[in-house]
Amino acid sequence: MTPRILLLSALSSAALLAGCATATGPQVDQTTATPLDAWGKEVKVLAQPQDIRLAPHDTGLSTNQSNALEGFVGNWLDAEGREIVVRAPDTGPSARGANRVAWDARDRLLSLGVPAGRIRMQAYDGGDDPRAPVVVSFNRYVVETPKCGTWRNMSHSNDNRVYDNFGCAVTSNLAQQVANPEDLIEPRDMPLGDAQNRTTMFDKFRKGEATGSARDEVAKAAVSQVVN
Repeated sequence: MTPRILLLSALSSAALLAGCATATGPQVDQTTATPLDAWGKEVKVLAQPQDIRLAPHDTGLSTNQSNALEGFVGNWLDAEGREIVVRAPDTGPSARGANRVAWDARDRLLSLGVPAGRIRMQAYDGGDDPRAPVVVSFNRYVVETPKCGTWRNMSHSNDNRVYDNFGCAVTSNLAQQVANPEDLIEPRDMPLGDAQNRTTMFDKFRKGEATGSARDEVAKAAVSQVVN
């Protein structure tokens, strides 16, 4: 057999094998890089507003309200929250007292260590409500993971594909272990270290003292409750 015939025979055999591989090989999903990536799209991050409501006072922030804000800031730190919004009515009978409480609340937040750039002041229509409150809020984020459970015989696959729930449990577990689900939306800026606070915390730890902030019972009020 001449070299030309041998070459043509080899090319024909290669083409035949390629055709067989295309016809019977596994079909690759081009929409995702790997089967694991598809489950990442099923993870949902949801915002849950956390707030306290402060009754308006012409004399400004009360002692109870000041204590409530301290507990609120503790919850904000635990949740690794970002922006805190202070909303006060700019119309209606309570506008004057609410405005005073709102700015006092901002000063209180600053004194508790909240950076000025993390506080946003807003106004809303209080209508005719003489007790329209000042609302101080931030968003706490929670993660909603895909539900796994559609299992079949994982040792049997006629088409050489992964089984239906491949990667679901891994993705779900990883998503639930993220300390702050908001990080799944966008990364945070790297803050500068607070050497003074670190020294204080280590000193308390060595003495066996509590290193966390005391939680005020007033701060556990439901959204419908107003702190006087």
